[in-house]
Amino acid sequence: MKKRILILGASRYYVRSILAARKLGYHVIVTDKNPAADGFRFADHYEVMDISNIEDTIGVAKKYAVDGVVAVNDFGVMTAAVVAKEMGLIGISPKVAEFATSKAWMRRKWEEAVVPSARFRVVKSIDEAYVAVEDLDTWPLILKPADSRGGGSRGVSKIHNRCELKPALEFAQSFYEDKSVVIEEFLSGIEHSVETITYAGETYVLAVSDKEKTPPPYRVDKSVIYPTIFTGPELQKVHETTKQAVQSIGIDTGAAHVEICTTPDGPKLFEIGARCGGGGIPDPIVPFVTGIEMFKEVVRIALGERPHRLIPLHTRGCVYRFLTPKPGILKKVTGIDDVKTWKNILDCGVLVNEGDEVRSVKMGGDRSGFVITGSDTRQSAIALADKAEDYIHFYY
Repeated sequence: MKKRILILGASRYYVRSILAARKLGYHVIVTDKNPAADGFRFADHYEVMDISNIEDTIGVAKKYAVDGVVAVNDFGVMTAAVVAKEMGLIGISPKVAEFATSKAWMRRKWEEAVVPSARFRVVKSIDEAYVAVEDLDTWPLILKPADSRGGGSRGVSKIHNRCELKPALEFAQSFYEDKSVVIEEFLSGIEHSVETITYAGETYVLAVSDKEKTPPPYRVDKSVIYPTIFTGPELQKVHETTKQAVQSIGIDTGAAHVEICTTPDGPKLFEIGARCGGGGIPDPIVPFVTGIEMFKEVVRIALGERPHRLIPLHTRGCVYRFLTPKPGILKKVTGIDDVKTWKNILDCGVLVNEGDEVRSVKMGGDRSGFVITGSDTRQSAIALADKAEDYIHFYY
């Protein structure tokens, strides 16, 4: 009888992951609150429900007698942890899930373990925020919601003085029921995202990117570029700090996505997610860059099987370029269909339709599309991403 894996999330971004699990020969059940979720078409069974609804998800897991559960974004991390505990499956504990979905808790754990990260304070009011600013005694500062579910730089902004504090606090508090906000020092340096898998007590670093952001005050990814420019001892320090980040949080199995910055004083942590990186990172990016089929390995581990490969076969160039055209009411988009046919385009898509409002980019959900390029080298992947972005036109 086929093993049954429950995947929490079925949007367009997770179609490739669902297909990867199907290709392994497993019986795939998916859940998503959107009744028209793209991933439903590729699963063996699906249920329409909010992946953050723990009780309903436990019901689905028992209904299908699943052998494993995997969260593909932060909204499902706690749910997956509770389901795994309830049914005796492999997964992180609910307490670790709590640490991994709270920017406040993860920083406290890193501080306790003396793992290098940004200096921070946690506040709930403007009065507390003024005290925190005085205490940190540095500019600029970053404000972000303590709740890390949803990602995409929700509520994150950079400020340079006290006059900007109140609107930044209100922006950070506008996304979640929990009004706790992290105020932290701005780290100057090259930012990275790091993909890891932990198995049998060991954390493996799969891939390290360099990141480019949209213009301030907001902090949204514009490009995620593989491989990092760092090599040798500097790269080794990134690996070591990443592993410390994973282990000190308590993630003892499965994927983690770590955000880190190489500063003049060495690597310092931003945050962590107890799941694969978002969008196209687990597929096609990590498989192309490293030869490791990341999501397949995560599923194997969740089902109690040995992973096939956790050490990279190679390191190739790749760029995850996000399209951020000027704001306006969209009339049409040209060029995307042509770009899809180009050699070394791993994936691309437009996320807005004719008649939609193209918004200024304050968070990930405001981006209008993406292109993923893959090549033998970092520079050739960047050149192709530049060419593709120039070729795609948004008309208003």
